[in-house]
Amino acid sequence: MGRTKKNKPRHKLRGLHDTGQRRSTKARAAQIAWTPLKQACGCVVDWGWSSQTADPMTFSNWCISRPIMPCPWHTAPVAGASGPDLPNEITVQPRGTSVLLHVRKAAADRHELGAELTSRLAHLMETVSQGEAAVLDDAPAGFRSWLIANTADPVQAWLEHELCEIILNQGRGALPRELLEHLPEQLRTSSPKGPQLGSAACNICSFSAAEGGILCACGHDWSCHPGPAGQGEPCSHCSCADMQHV
Repeated sequence: MGRTKKNKPRHKLRGLHDTGQRRSTKARAAQIAWTPLKQACGCVVDWGWSSQTADPMTFSNWCISRPIMPCPWHTAPVAGASGPDLPNEITVQPRGTSVLLHVRKAAADRHELGAELTSRLAHLMETVSQGEAAVLDDAPAGFRSWLIANTADPVQAWLEHELCEIILNQGRGALPRELLEHLPEQLRTSSPKGPQLGSAACNICSFSAAEGGILCACGHDWSCHPGPAGQGEPCSHCSCADMQHV
């Protein structure tokens, strides 16, 4: 007669289930891209988004208004709970949308970055209030020439690029401003080779590729993803769900 395999004890099955749950929770946490911002109340908080519940455009639009608003812990009661009663990390749904965003109290080592990103965002919004000419004048000369020659709306393209770097990339730039200031002539006057990408931020990826940068399968440079390579990070600008080097 053949031997039968004994069932695993229930306590071992529970242990496997608990381990799986912990791994699943850890994986979900790793997929959230966090951006620290200083809010009107003086608190620095991390705002986060995941491709499973939100999109980069909605996240960026939400973050633009955060510096002039108090944080959730210093605002009107949320769902019947006052600020002190809220946990240190919560999920919010911006009014009029179906997306879910994350927010948590930022650790002390994130406060300096939060203040820097908020300052950059305030400068960008102040420039926008001065009109389109001021926005375009704020762009590095070489990249400005490229935008004028290769995009239908160079002002909007530069604005998208800046919001991508400040909010989605937490201040990291795909290329240094000095290189954008003195963009090679061949890149200024013709569209970059390779994938035809949908925004100025994505065009930066093409410039990065021309300088030896790393591209994933969707055509974006690694710095346009919300986290480090190799962690299942989604792309900031398209439906690419993971970093796939080519």
